Amino acid sequence: MNRNIARLVLLSAGIIWGAGFIVNKYILNSGWDDSQLLFVRFFTATVFIFLIFFKKIIQTDIETVRKGLFLGLFLFLGFFFQTWGLENTTASNNALITAGYIVFLPLIVYIMEKRIVHRRTLFAAAITFVGIIVISVDVGNIASVNIGDVYTFIGAIFWGGHIYLLGIHAKKKDPVVLMAFQLLVVSVLAFIAMMIKAGIPQVDFADWNSYKVLLAAVLIGFFASFIAFTFQSIGQKHSNETEAAILISTESVFGPILAVFFLNELFDFRLAIGIILVFGGVLLSEIDILSVIKKRKRIKN
Repeated sequence: MNRNIARLVLLSAGIIWGAGFIVNKYILNSGWDDSQLLFVRFFTATVFIFLIFFKKIIQTDIETVRKGLFLGLFLFLGFFFQTWGLENTTASNNALITAGYIVFLPLIVYIMEKRIVHRRTLFAAAITFVGIIVISVDVGNIASVNIGDVYTFIGAIFWGGHIYLLGIHAKKKDPVVLMAFQLLVVSVLAFIAMMIKAGIPQVDFADWNSYKVLLAAVLIGFFASFIAFTFQSIGQKHSNETEAAILISTESVFGPILAVFFLNELFDFRLAIGIILVFGGVLLSEIDILSVIKKRKRIKN
């Protein structure tokens, strides 16, 4: 897989996750606990990935299994806090604040490898972070940051760690097998959290509205957990961790836009500016503007 295809794969994952915020919010608004949602969607994803890639998975080595299980801890914590936060904030805020992993990732790279990320990438991350602040914080009232935003922000820290570690291990091991054991870990931990917090979700199969919520959870498990995370794992095998983070962060643009159309969330000036800044940060990370300007000047001359 060449780098351009890897970029497209990562971008596709971001689009799917952007839509996922909307479905997640619908399920939580229907009365499900965040732990119930996590278990059903990741159990669904685990079943699909083990069924489809069973032969490849059983032939793997123990080191790949260990690394997959370790990565699964970060994946669970990122999702746990993100979904918990979504119960107490809007889908727009949840999507944009989650993109905070773009800011944490360069810091993680520097701490772990003493490697300084390119200045353009740092500037792009800064612009994205400003966009997150604009959409989630009322400057005139700092107390306007609710607990859901805080939980989501904590989740973003774990997302940054997950993206960094996945970028390292996916280049050395089979990305699909790595993802299979990550999904398995999240399923097990989500089941434990579900039994502690809320118990098994009650579904009345004679009631379409009740059945529809379960169906939505299964579908989000297939597309946003199985398909999108497999895309991320494969895409990161052929790209660097910072580029991958910025590409999949497009979820923070598609999430709020779709929330306006499907959840009737308010599209105000702050949301518009936040989207523009986040999307601008993504573009800046992928396009060397100074090089483009210099190239055009040479052509004109």
